[in-house]
Amino acid sequence: MAGILGLFLGPQLLGFIPKEIVAVWAGLPKHLISIVFAGLFLGRAIPKFKDIWRMAGPQIAFGNTIAWGQYLVGSLVALLFLIPFFGANPKTAALIEISFEGGHGTAAGLAPTFEALGFSEGTDIALALATLSIFCAIISGMIIINLSRAKRQKKMTPEDWKAQERASIRSGYNLINIGKKISNKPQAIVTNIIGFALAIGIGFLILRSLISVEGLVLGGFTNIRFFPYVPLFPLAMIGGLLLQLALRKINLEEYINRRVAEIISALALDILIVSAVSTISLKAINNNLLVFLTLAFFGVAWILFSFYFFAPRMFPTFWFEKGLTNIGQSMGTTATGLMLLRQVDPGNKSKARESFAYKQLVFEPFMGGGIITATSMILIHEFGLLPFLIISFLAMIFWIWLGFRLKRIKTSQKRK
Repeated sequence: MAGILGLFLGPQLLGFIPKEIVAVWAGLPKHLISIVFAGLFLGRAIPKFKDIWRMAGPQIAFGNTIAWGQYLVGSLVALLFLIPFFGANPKTAALIEISFEGGHGTAAGLAPTFEALGFSEGTDIALALATLSIFCAIISGMIIINLSRAKRQKKMTPEDWKAQERASIRSGYNLINIGKKISNKPQAIVTNIIGFALAIGIGFLILRSLISVEGLVLGGFTNIRFFPYVPLFPLAMIGGLLLQLALRKINLEEYINRRVAEIISALALDILIVSAVSTISLKAINNNLLVFLTLAFFGVAWILFSFYFFAPRMFPTFWFEKGLTNIGQSMGTTATGLMLLRQVDPGNKSKARESFAYKQLVFEPFMGGGIITATSMILIHEFGLLPFLIISFLAMIFWIWLGFRLKRIKTSQKRK
């Protein structure tokens, strides 16, 4: 809402906010997104992969089915409608996953990549899609929940409402309390800020190294380059993971407080969203309105289809709760998914919250803003849309097969 208000008050509409200030806002997202992703693993206890897979295998399969399906649907829509009828850029095929799964942070953070690939209007389309997708996630999610409750004739008890309210309060942050913490325990804030800086610095060194190595290896064979287009933020996430593992190895992990890291990331994301939405180019949206509406329609349709068709066939238990959490996340943000989960399971009887959190540990480094999301447009740019479509199809089929197989295995184990 703050971002939309900034857009209305800005120079594109009412003109109360000077264009010089808006120009500063426009440069914030590409830096803030690195802070958001650097904090994904800082201060977090990282379990063994076998424990993650045991707890969240079906969630991982379902989430990847939706994400790769977004690429497939986007590729088909671009190939069959957008390119031949509207003359759209082939890279529009990646916008559903970037916007719906990645959200505002990813869309804004990829602005330099959009620019470098000659698709600058893609940033504005992606931000508009990300804004619309959050509204669609909340509205469609509440409709699904109310239809389910009406069908089962289930009502929330006063205890359920109180539990839900407490969980919502805990999930936010209080700026007054943050100010007190800075005054009373400045060391906790400073050590976390240093941790973020180190994570981003490690990511920067990794990226520069990859660019140099790629140039040396491919220099004598081809002009195709991959890493110069890759943004910093997915490597900042890897930097945060490596730093957290190193701190645990030398028994210094207590210097990074997880709650403080979450607050720093949340503040950065909030400022990012406000600045990104405030600086959306309305001219670019108007020039690509049919492309925007087409992608939005097929993106929402695919996610709702996945919920009703794949979720019951992939989750051995509590498919509604676990599927709904992923729907909220893949059409909005992680917070949207958790919000919808609290509506249907405030007491967390399904244990969907834990399995979803474990799933995100494996999912986010690659999809929804991770390495694959950050490089999807580069693949289309270098190799073409048809090979990208084939890759998306094969990946989606693999995750569908794995999701069905995991349900069969877990169901047979329960019978025994």
